[in-house]
Amino acid sequence: MAPEIAQGREAREAWRALSPQAREAAFAAAKRGVAPADPGIAWAAAGYGRLMARRLRILRLFVPFLFVLLVLPVARSLGLRSDAVLSGLCIVVLAGLVALVARTGRYQRLHSSGLLGIQAAGLGMAAPATSPQAWQAVQSEFTVPYQARVPVAGPVARPVADAAAAGTREVPVRRGPVVKAFALLAGLGLIFWLAALAAPGTSVIAAAYTTVVGLLLYAAWPALRHPVLARFTPAGWDLPTVGMGGPWAGVREIRVRPISTRGLAGSLPLATYRAVALMVDNPDEQLARLPYLRRALVRRTMKRYGSPAVIVATPGRTIPLPELIVLLQHYTDAPVTWT
Repeated sequence: MAPEIAQGREAREAWRALSPQAREAAFAAAKRGVAPADPGIAWAAAGYGRLMARRLRILRLFVPFLFVLLVLPVARSLGLRSDAVLSGLCIVVLAGLVALVARTGRYQRLHSSGLLGIQAAGLGMAAPATSPQAWQAVQSEFTVPYQARVPVAGPVARPVADAAAAGTREVPVRRGPVVKAFALLAGLGLIFWLAALAAPGTSVIAAAYTTVVGLLLYAAWPALRHPVLARFTPAGWDLPTVGMGGPWAGVREIRVRPISTRGLAGSLPLATYRAVALMVDNPDEQLARLPYLRRALVRRTMKRYGSPAVIVATPGRTIPLPELIVLLQHYTDAPVTWT
């Protein structure tokens, strides 16, 4: 079950009710990719971040249509048909898209950080209390205080690790949503190429967009080719999509972090994605087994999350985070940390 967070007007009002210091703390935690220390701040940040990211994402989707249906016809009607003018318009539109992507990423990180704090509290990994000092709004005596609305579940008892009794379990990859996402990206790319046919000066944007989509497809191809993201057995763990595996005795920590949404990733809705890193004793040996190009990509993963053995948890595509954490705890007694 997904954590309950504020929506719409309630999300906006809850965020405005936070003190300036609490808002700064929320953005600072989001920038570091960690959960806010206060569950109340996490709750408000998750709702407001999601609200703003959705609005900016919708606005960003309309920009290419406005460019093709409004900007280009107006420019032609004014006699602005030269390649230099069209290239200048493309640069302006591209700069606006980059600004929207950066802004969306900022609020998406806020949503992801707040949601991580709620998930940690729900699994008993954070202090189940929220400080009244985080709220500044003066409310009526007939109004329920914001700190009383924060949904924090009680602590969950950790299961006893018994790999032999747990047997063999697999975490599947649901390829349908991934294929639909790439179909949407391809459709958007088609719009860019249609604009390039009408105005050759826009071909640079179309080519750059196609390159980015191609890189994303290359990164996602192993998950599309192998329907199993992770396999757990009494003997150890195995990640078929990257070709890594090892014994449970070598796992010393289970680290949970939000998926990085910096750069181009800020344009994708990754707020509910979680990187669950198995902190192993021999990361360099794991990397040495991989082909050169794949090793370079996984090395970046290791730099971001501290380990090359990373399982992406998300509802509807792989496995919800709470289910994955409980599943891992049946195989190892390594501590779970929320960075």
